[in-house]
Amino acid sequence: MPTAKERLSHLLQLAGEGPAQRAALVGELAELVLDWPSDGPQAMRAPVLALFEMTAREADDDTRGRLAARLGGHGDLPLDLVNDFYLCAPKSVRREILMRNELDLGPFEAENTAPDAVALVDAARDVRVRDFAQRLSDSFGIAARTARAVLMDASGEALAVLCRGTHLDRATFSALALLKAPLDGDPLPRLAVYDNIPQRAAERLTQHWRAHSAPNEHLEAAAAE
Repeated sequence: MPTAKERLSHLLQLAGEGPAQRAALVGELAELVLDWPSDGPQAMRAPVLALFEMTAREADDDTRGRLAARLGGHGDLPLDLVNDFYLCAPKSVRREILMRNELDLGPFEAENTAPDAVALVDAARDVRVRDFAQRLSDSFGIAARTARAVLMDASGEALAVLCRGTHLDRATFSALALLKAPLDGDPLPRLAVYDNIPQRAAERLTQHWRAHSAPNEHLEAAAAE
């Protein structure tokens, strides 16, 4: 059994080998982050977390989905890190992430400016708008990948978070969900999700998406459970 020091040295070696070892690196970082060894130096935890966050953002969507499924019950992880995984997390982990945002007492100022709801719904109805995800991206100030992931989410929850987080009302959310979100089966459960999103959590998560709107983010919607 390698010591914590040996494991850390191995991770540094993998990091130095570049993209070719990126998949192995993010997997081993996850093992270390999610089960920090008793002999692991606490001074190394912060840089290991930072390296994990960076490599996880660069991972492919399948890898991110597998990592997200393992985050449940790890309330010790930084909120900023777990927020990165919301869009590719299963339902139970998403709920944990939302509640952590709702209950977090850290400094936070919600943005009070909302997109133009009328213009947004008109664009959703307009067949000439070929890339509505880009319109959503521009309107909310989030990455285009994030906007696409929000629209692909079959549960409607991600779109509800975005709407509540920017103070768009339920009618606007319902119109966007009916016009642009996947509609397999009865739409009523998806429309009702708006009322189950905590307001502060939605504001914090939306702010996170806006702050992390780099175009190289790899995000996908969670698979329907």
